[in-house]
Amino acid sequence: QTIVGFVQAVVREFEERRALGAVFVFLLDAVFTGIIVKKVPYTEIDWVAYMEEVEGVMGGEYDYSKLKGQTGPLVYPGGFVWIFAMLRHVTDHGTNIAHAQLIFYALYLLNLAIVLCIYVRAKLTPAWALALLMLSKRVHSIFVLRMFNDGVAMLLLHAALLLFSFRRWGFGCTLFSLAVSVKMNVMLFSFPLLYLLLADVGISGAVLHIAWCALIQARCPLSSLSLPPS
Repeated sequence: QTIVGFVQAVVREFEERRALGAVFVFLLDAVFTGIIVKKVPYTEIDWVAYMEEVEGVMGGEYDYSKLKGQTGPLVYPGGFVWIFAMLRHVTDHGTNIAHAQLIFYALYLLNLAIVLCIYVRAKLTPAWALALLMLSKRVHSIFVLRMFNDGVAMLLLHAALLLFSFRRWGFGCTLFSLAVSVKMNVMLFSFPLLYLLLADVGISGAVLHIAWCALIQARCPLSSLSLPPS
C-alpha cells in the first residue's frame, strides 16, 4: 500500500505540473535518442534513393519522368525534392550519414517538442501518458535510423496542428500545405481540417484558406517541376 500510495502521489504531482513533466520527458528522450544514434546501426532503405532522385534536379532536370533513384522513379511532390536537395548539399552529396543522422536527430527533437506542446495544451490525456511518446521504436527508426521523408512531413503537420490549436489558421494552413508537398499521405488530414475551418471561420473563410493551400501547391515549390505532356 505504501508503494501504491507513493506512485499515486507521483502521478498527481505530474498531473499538476504537466508542462514540467513534458520538459522532463523531452530531456529524457533526447538522451535516449542520442544513445540510439550512437549505438544502433543506421539502416539503409531509401536514403540513397532520395539522394539519387534529387540529384537530377540539382543538375537542372525538372521533368518528373526523368527523375529516378535505385528504387524507381520519383513519386514525391516538389517540397520533398527541395528539402532533400538541401539535405544532400549539407551531407556531402548524401554520403555523410553521421551528419545526416544528427540533422534528423534535431528534427526528431523538434517534432517531439511540438507534439508535447500539443498534448499539454489539449489536456485530454493523463499527464503520465506523455512518457509513452518516447517508447515508439517505429518513430525513432523513421527519424534517426532510416531518415524517411515521413519524419519531415509529420514535423510540418504537427507544427500546423499546434498553430491550429491557437486558431492561427493562415500560418497553420501554410505549414499543412508544405507538409503535403513533402508526402501526399498528409492529405488524409484534410477532411478534419475542413471541418475545423468550417466550424471556426465559416464557409467563406474555409474557402479562402483552402485556396491558399492550393496556391502554395501550385506555386511553391511545385511550379519549378514539370510533368511530361500527356
